Formats: sequence, C-alpha cells, structure tokens
Amino acid sequence: MNTFKDLITRVLIILVTLVQSTAFTFQANSISTRSSLLPIHPTSFPLFAKVIKSDEEWRQQLSPAAFNVLRREGTEPPFSSELNDVKQPGTFACAGCGSPLFQYSTKYNSGTGWPSFYDAIDRDAVDLKTDYKLVMPRTEVTCKNCGGHLGHVFDDGPKPTGKRYCMNGVAMQFIPVGDDLELDESVAKRVENVSYTGTTVKTPMETVLPSIGLDAVVAILFLSSFLNDKPLEAIQNWKMENLTLLFPLGVGSFYAYSAVKKILSALA
Repeated sequence: MNTFKDLITRVLIILVTLVQSTAFTFQANSISTRSSLLPIHPTSFPLFAKVIKSDEEWRQQLSPAAFNVLRREGTEPPFSSELNDVKQPGTFACAGCGSPLFQYSTKYNSGTGWPSFYDAIDRDAVDLKTDYKLVMPRTEVTCKNCGGHLGHVFDDGPKPTGKRYCMNGVAMQFIPVGDDLELDESVAKRVENVSYTGTTVKTPMETVLPSIGLDAVVAILFLSSFLNDKPLEAIQNWKMENLTLLFPLGVGSFYAYSAVKKILSALA
C-alpha cells in the first residue's frame, strides 16, 4: 500500500512541477512572446504596411456591423454571413485593411454558423492574444496588419493543424482567384514558404496555463481521494460494489493525462 501510494504521490509531484516549470518558462519569455509570432520564413514580396487609424476614420470606412466587430471586438450572429456559403478558390482578406488572412483551401464547415478555417496563410497574417472576457481564457485572433478583431481560435479543428479559426464573416472580404492577380501571386508565394516551415501561429502560453492548472488540481483531488479509500484492500477483498472506488482513479487519471498533454503541446 505504501509503495503504491508513494508512486502516485511522485506522479502528482512531477505533474505539479511540470505546471510550475511551464509557468516560469512563460514568465521568463514573456518579453519575447510577440517576437515568436514573427515570420520564420523569408519573404520575397512586400507585405502590407501597418495600418493605424482613429476610431472616427474607421467609422467612416466601415459599416456599423464591421466596425462593431473589427474595432469593438463584437460578434456577429451565427449563420448571418454570406462567407459561410463561399465554395470557390480565393483569398479571405481583412475587411478593414485588405490584408490576406486565409485561403479557401483551409476553409471547412464547422457547423458553428461562422466561417471556419484550420489555418491562417502564415505568421504574417494574424496575431493571437489572450481574451478574458468570458472569465476563462480564450485565444483571440486579430489582423496582424491593422489589429482588427476577427474572432477566436480553438483546439477542436480538423487535421492537419487541429485548429478551428472561428471568424466573423463581416470582418472579412472574399477575393476569388483571378480577380486580383498580384494578390494571388503573393499569397501563393507565402503558402509555398509555409509548406517548408510547418505550422503558422502558436497559441499564447498564458491562454494554456489556467487550463493546465485546473486539470492538475482536479487530478490531484481525485487521485488523493482514491488513495484515501485504501484501494489495495478493496481490490484484495473484491466485491462488485467496490467498483465505485475506481471512479476517482479514472477521473484523476483522465485529468492528469489532459494536463500533461497540454503541457507537451504548449512546449512543442
């Protein structure tokens, strides 16, 4: 019994240490977080200039709905965007500044009612930051060129990235292939470069840490409860009603696995 309990205790200590280590790593690198989002590939074409305008200038340029989303971080009603129905090759660009964001080839039907993509064009397309508006952190997606709010990205998307960029359609415009040959060429070059460098934008560490901490706490609580119920004695004196004693072990193990998986993913 003591050996088994010592083993579980050591596992918990390792888990907590990993969480703390990840937190310290984030703190030490917090200054360079933005720089980690910069392009990791050379670009042979000019990117759009950084766009900075006053609220009044944006109001004059954008529709009320687009201004509410892009400049006030609002959310359009689901199934309200015509971009949900786009089914032809082309580029989805920012409605504020025209900067290319997503390719049609990465668009898919997520069933959420908002245009969804599994990847951005490259690291020059979008920025990611942590959003605490709903208390629990979410990863907000903004246009890297003008800072306009686009939506959020989640970890429940399809392969190969596993990401779901859930975007507001009113924050974007669609340019079919052939309508702007210069745009088509520049986007093609950027996508070609990304094919050699792998994934595009990394989720901010501060978005992941609270979720890791919560999983670790739940795992510790349930595994501690399991140990306090004298599991080895229950297994030795086997009865069907003792199956309930395994419930805390199952829940605790699930959350411990979840925490470790998130840590490894964040450090990858």
